[in-house]
Amino acid sequence: VFNSRARVKFTMSGETDTGLTVGAEFRANDAAGAASGTAGSVFVSGGFGKLSMGDVDGAVNAAVGQVSGVGYTGLDDRNEIRYLGNGGNNFGFATTNDPSVLYEFSTGAFTVYLSATNPSGTGDAIGVGAKYTAGNFTVSIGHEQLDLDAFTWKHTAIGASAALGAVTLKAVYGHTTEDAPIEYDQYAVSADYTTGALTLTAFISDTEDFASTIHPDSAKSGQHYGVGASYDLGGGASVAGGYVKDRTDDEDAIDLGLKFSF
Repeated sequence: VFNSRARVKFTMSGETDTGLTVGAEFRANDAAGAASGTAGSVFVSGGFGKLSMGDVDGAVNAAVGQVSGVGYTGLDDRNEIRYLGNGGNNFGFATTNDPSVLYEFSTGAFTVYLSATNPSGTGDAIGVGAKYTAGNFTVSIGHEQLDLDAFTWKHTAIGASAALGAVTLKAVYGHTTEDAPIEYDQYAVSADYTTGALTLTAFISDTEDFASTIHPDSAKSGQHYGVGASYDLGGGASVAGGYVKDRTDDEDAIDLGLKFSF
């Protein structure tokens, strides 16, 4: 299929007389949601740290994050593991449409994160995360809990990354329990190699047991691997393409396209 899109993001910031920084950002297509706090975000930051509200990541997602993906479109983000709190690739419970709050504080090489989704009574998530960076090495850990009417999910994730010359390695692992108890695991690893304007990327991910049990119809649930490349053309433009194999359903996806920013 052919694919194209254009998006505009509005970013605002200012500073109070006492030195606090305040700001907000949202995409044009999310203007209505930004007005109710379900899209975009607002923040205030200072010596106390940074407090953000709106469509913000949960603490564990903010601390641990994701490995590198491939492709012009992202190829359904099959490189990503799942988080229970609010985030870019979670399970789609009621909490994902509620405004969330994220607090982060950095001191030296350490950053800590705290988060909570808007208390709705139908699916509330809280999380805590931490990250430590020493030169080109980063390690992170986080724990989150999602309370639903029928049960409670608990998820612990760890991550690590290292920049070794032209190669960047990333790995994340998540272990989830349900109060039954039932346990599930997920993981993803990636490698990026950059030479000049060219970046080559490869990843392997496995969310089959964890994700497919909760969302059996999810196309992102399963075992995947992918390879891709991007070439920086300068001036904000790049060519990107990738290939992803879904080992669970024996499906293939490939894309190639031009990306640019102004």
